[in-house]
Amino acid sequence: MTVVKRAVSFDPEVWADLEHIAEVEHIGVSTVVNRALRHELRLQRGLAAVGEWETEHGAFTAAELAEADRLLDRAGVGADSRRVSPKR
Repeated sequence: MTVVKRAVSFDPEVWADLEHIAEVEHIGVSTVVNRALRHELRLQRGLAAVGEWETEHGAFTAAELAEADRLLDRAGVGADSRRVSPKR
């Protein structure tokens, strides 16, 4: 697998959380960071798509947003119980 190595800086609390998650899951910190960044990038692409749709069709109604929330809840989005809580 090809990788790109870069120097990045972290807030100390964020780094401690990353190390904790990596330790508990027995994976590398790079794996935790890649997973988190992939998630963030998916969120950003989704938000951009919603913005494009609303530009073309108008803002979602309260009823449409409530239905979307219901469908996401039913799909278990954000409810991944295997994730380790950050150390606090």
